[in-house]
Amino acid sequence: MVYQEGTAPGTSASPLENDPPCNLEYQVMDQDFGIPEPSESLPSFPRPTSTPPPPSPSPPPSLTHAGRPKRNYRLPARYEDINPEPLLPLEKEDEQPTAVLPRLRLIVRNRLRTATNCFGLLREYLYAPSFDPDSFVPEKDLYQPGGTNCTSPASMQTPPPVPVHRNESVEMIMNWKDSGATTKSDAEVNRLVSDVLLDPNFKVEDLRGFNAARENRQSDAAEKRSPFFDSFQTANIDVEIPSGVKGVPPATFSVPGLLYRKLTAVIQAAFSSPLAPHFHLTPFKLFHVSPSGKEERVFSEVYNSDVAIEEHDKIQRAPLPPDELDCKRERVVFGLMVWSDSTHLANFGTAKLWPIYSLFSGISKYIRSRPNSGACQHIAYIPSLPDSFQDFAASFCRKWETQKKDIITHCRRELIHGVWKFLLDDDFVHAYKYGMVVKCADGIERRVYPRFFTYSADYPEK
Repeated sequence: MVYQEGTAPGTSASPLENDPPCNLEYQVMDQDFGIPEPSESLPSFPRPTSTPPPPSPSPPPSLTHAGRPKRNYRLPARYEDINPEPLLPLEKEDEQPTAVLPRLRLIVRNRLRTATNCFGLLREYLYAPSFDPDSFVPEKDLYQPGGTNCTSPASMQTPPPVPVHRNESVEMIMNWKDSGATTKSDAEVNRLVSDVLLDPNFKVEDLRGFNAARENRQSDAAEKRSPFFDSFQTANIDVEIPSGVKGVPPATFSVPGLLYRKLTAVIQAAFSSPLAPHFHLTPFKLFHVSPSGKEERVFSEVYNSDVAIEEHDKIQRAPLPPDELDCKRERVVFGLMVWSDSTHLANFGTAKLWPIYSLFSGISKYIRSRPNSGACQHIAYIPSLPDSFQDFAASFCRKWETQKKDIITHCRRELIHGVWKFLLDDDFVHAYKYGMVVKCADGIERRVYPRFFTYSADYPEK
């Protein structure tokens, strides 16, 4: 008897010659996994046509002069400048079905909410606007230092002014004379050479027969022919001087020299200016949406303030003029921002100018704050009390010696009120109540309601 290797004597073991054939590979696979016969059809799987190419080797790192790898430097986050992006164009949201109302409402608010831009800013309109000035703003105008001309299309730009003097060289000489210090120092002479004589457009032969007095007369004549002064009117302001005695009526003193423009004409001129395509005629709310989805109100301009939105909502219910009760024009607000301040015209002397000027609140502050934007509209030039006023008041008022300061303060205050009586004339009051029809930059007529949003002035009575 032969025992299996590794089995101790005395233990039971099967003899090797009685064991069945050891064909484990086929028996186990055939019985346990049921492998089909070769005649059965096997499922086919796609095979790769070719092996992918090996990845290209990375370029060798840049080395310094010492043979060491160069470091990759990156600016800190606070020094990275992200170019601004305009607000996305207007797109209406999906309209949700609403239930039928049992009554008809005359004023329908067509709310509109835009998508967010890369900074998370979006607009929400109470009334869907018919004109969006941000839809055609070139991207370069948002970040180019100094910018191009702030007026929009080339066709809307102001034509170049008519030359006053006979050639460009004379123009440069006269501009140099009228600028800078009153007494020309060495620095002024250096400026003459660098800014005028060395200019490539300057020609010495153009100065033959030059006469400064004649050129000044031509400049004065050109100012008188300017269409800007044609819109101004002159008037005298009547100021009542109190007598200081009970029962004695006040005396009237006429102050000459008021130059003013009708406010309705100022509004018409604003809508025909090159800046008209930049007017925001429909106010909106501006929101910032954080990455977590939290919304926060943003206040950046007058036309996204609550006051502008409320006033725009009020004029939708304003009455129409009796002769245009069937007017269907869109109603918009023209927000006036008025300033008034006295300005000295010379370093020595008492010459001064007292202007009243206005800007439109619908223009972005980044445009109207530019000195050469043309957004400022001159309204009036307030005259001062002449020297003859005190002589007249001293002869009329019995208490002039003791009440001189108070009387002058009172008369200066009445002078300002008299100026605004001319500005707030019947035409403006009618436009304030019923609106005025104005053709806008897009060629559509709208009913414009002027409103005063801000008025910043000094204290003239002091």
